[in-house]
Amino acid sequence: MRVVPAPARSAVVRDRDRSARALRVTTHPDAGLVVLSLWDGDVCTTTLRLDPADAADLVRALTDAAVAAAPRTPRVPGAPETGEVAAAS
Repeated sequence: MRVVPAPARSAVVRDRDRSARALRVTTHPDAGLVVLSLWDGDVCTTTLRLDPADAADLVRALTDAAVAAAPRTPRVPGAPETGEVAAAS
């Protein structure tokens, strides 16, 4: 499949290691779908058609994975804990 213009409701996420590879996310409200397509340059290599509820599950899984993969930074003495608000001086 050759490249076609992305619909207005879309986003592109580039691969970290291969600049020609990207994930395109498009919404198709008329069909009740979220479509993920993997692109290598201008060639679509595969697609996954998701129900919106399954897309929400994917977002949760990606969020959990991103939190788990994030580097841990040491706590600065006197800094508020996560979720706490520092008191104004």
